[in-house]
Amino acid sequence: MGRPRDSAIAERVLRAAVGLLREKPVGEDFTLAELVERSGASRAAIYRRWENRQAVVVAALDADRRSIEHVERDTVLETMVASYEQVLLEIDASEEGNRLINQRLALGLRDKALQRAYWERHVRRRRSASLAILERGRETGEIRADADLEVALDLINGATYYQTVVRPDGGSDESRARVGEAIRMLFRGLAAT
Repeated sequence: MGRPRDSAIAERVLRAAVGLLREKPVGEDFTLAELVERSGASRAAIYRRWENRQAVVVAALDADRRSIEHVERDTVLETMVASYEQVLLEIDASEEGNRLINQRLALGLRDKALQRAYWERHVRRRRSASLAILERGRETGEIRADADLEVALDLINGATYYQTVVRPDGGSDESRARVGEAIRMLFRGLAAT
């Protein structure tokens, strides 16, 4: 039967992993030895909770992220605009969160297996709430029945990432306005005729 797992150990390991990722140069992650030393947990304790070191890295990259909290408005369009404006405000307010965004991008580009694991374990789950909002738009007639909602969400998220990662004014009023206009433009193409 064995001992029950101590959830405090998992939390301690995860916090140690996040701390290590924030301290490392962008594109570098931590060794298991560093994680053991920082967390105070044994290798065996870590491997009882995660299948390998990469799984700990993936969990740490997502530790401080939340699903988008949708800001309900009268229409699905305005709900998406308000929700993504909130996303941009939160990203701009979090310097430490931005550090993990940079690490996610760099480590994902460097290691396709890590990128795939991150998508499967975290991104896909987080997308479900936004897809449900878009599906509601289909049901209310705001979005045409044949629209590919996965692609629509990719376009919205792509505009958001571009504002936060590529443009130098990622958290500005202008960047939020650009994302809002991108969503409105997309919805004109998605509109039921």
